[in-house]
Amino acid sequence: MNLTNDYIAFTGDTGDLDVLLNDYKLSESAMRFPNVNSILIPKKAEYNLRRYCKDLLRTVDPNVDIAVEKCLVFLSNLASTYYTDSKWKALNATILHEQSKNGDNTYIYTKIIDVLTTGTRTGAFIEVDKSYQVGFESKKFRLTQTYLKVRLVEYIIKDAGIIQNRNKIYYKQFCEALAHPICSNLIKMYPKIDLPTSEELLLIGKQLVNEGRTTKKGKILTMRNKHKDHYWLDVKNRSFVEDNIKLFEFLTGRGFMIPSAGDMSSGGRVVDSFSLMPAWIREQITIDGKKLPEFDFICLHPNEIIKLYNGSASYLTHQMVAERTGIDLKDVKIEHLSFFNKKWDDMRKSPLFGYYATNEPDMLARIYKDKNEHGHKITSQKMFAVEVDIMSAVIRDLNAKDVYVLYVYDALMCEEKDRELVAQTMNRIILEHGVKTSVKNDSLVSNVDLIESRHEPATAHISKYALDEMVSLYDVLPQLSFDVEDILKIISGIDNSNVEMAELMDYFKRQNTQQKYNDYDGVPITTTTISKLKSFIKP
Repeated sequence: MNLTNDYIAFTGDTGDLDVLLNDYKLSESAMRFPNVNSILIPKKAEYNLRRYCKDLLRTVDPNVDIAVEKCLVFLSNLASTYYTDSKWKALNATILHEQSKNGDNTYIYTKIIDVLTTGTRTGAFIEVDKSYQVGFESKKFRLTQTYLKVRLVEYIIKDAGIIQNRNKIYYKQFCEALAHPICSNLIKMYPKIDLPTSEELLLIGKQLVNEGRTTKKGKILTMRNKHKDHYWLDVKNRSFVEDNIKLFEFLTGRGFMIPSAGDMSSGGRVVDSFSLMPAWIREQITIDGKKLPEFDFICLHPNEIIKLYNGSASYLTHQMVAERTGIDLKDVKIEHLSFFNKKWDDMRKSPLFGYYATNEPDMLARIYKDKNEHGHKITSQKMFAVEVDIMSAVIRDLNAKDVYVLYVYDALMCEEKDRELVAQTMNRIILEHGVKTSVKNDSLVSNVDLIESRHEPATAHISKYALDEMVSLYDVLPQLSFDVEDILKIISGIDNSNVEMAELMDYFKRQNTQQKYNDYDGVPITTTTISKLKSFIKP
């Protein structure tokens, strides 16, 4: 790398460049931010604007070169739609103004829209959603088929005024990210990450196709092999390896996105290059040559709904619903992704509705009332807000211990060395938020089936432990019928969520003795509780 050429913009006529070249920390900081001059635009967009739209362009700016670049910046906002099922994208008017304004703060973006919707003799560049209603949501735009069917190409902006606008937006977003617990955590995690190459991903993708891999939403991972969509009768049920790799390149090829938190409509969920990445590709990320274990919660959103709308169940699982309804487990998992987000009439048509109508009728009535009064999206907004609160608390706790993680909505990925701490922290904090579930990971949760057995008859399987065996109190205490509050009190009293079975037995015996005194304020421990704990010990 030629530092003199790369960093000449960081110096004036002083000796700053010498300092930069010889100070490692300053050199690193100079490389920290990506090039805001670089955008992705549809191929031939620049050529067609310059050749066919000169008169219209002058309404944007008297300087045609500047007008062209402002139009290209607008088009670059729609680049991500090349990789989404819906090609419509809402664009915020405030951001469009910030991107295109002049020094006198003149509104230019409406004139840009006029240029792009008028287009050339071969047609418009973009379409505008005519159903837009002022005050309800941002206006939606879509690239026309002429430009959706061509590839994206990189364009380097030259106008200093546009670059200055983009720098202001960039630094504003970066400052907001640093002030947000999840986003700032991600920024500190990024320097550690090693990405696979596209060539490696293609080989891995082929192997996963041969193994019959499906996505979380049940789509079949498929090699496109240069075929168009019409080659498959069930194309909507397929996710293509080559398309996934192109998305990966879009998300990471010119640096990572600044992580950004959404508004109330998404419950404040954070998006970045990794949360938007296909899961099978995200699995190939490494730190120091090791892949990152991922931890998420068992049946999180249904258990959040139970908390939010005062349901009666605890530790609900997809398996439990599948067994009690006869619905295939895979179908239960997929349907649970969207069931509570639907309009009420669509919920009634869902195969899951019968289960909740039978087992949680009061909860369903509360959901109906809430959707009826505040719109059907209120349920998912509340649910995602709880999810973000939980994950923010987990991440703050981990960061305080100098542990950083990748955030993927309701899941966390971490370094191998931190796996046990991350799982324990997630288990503790979700109970503190009153949501009764736990991390699903066989290597850290002694027996995932145990969670389901909490609601089964007393004859259900009970795990057995040696006296010198380390046990998780998040596993053992629910089997003794302690509620969330008591579990947290006991863990606080012992000052550890992982203890030897013998230590837990001694603690219970001490508590049983101490509770005979009037000033006892701990969790009641009866002789029946101690006897039940003894039954967990291996002979």
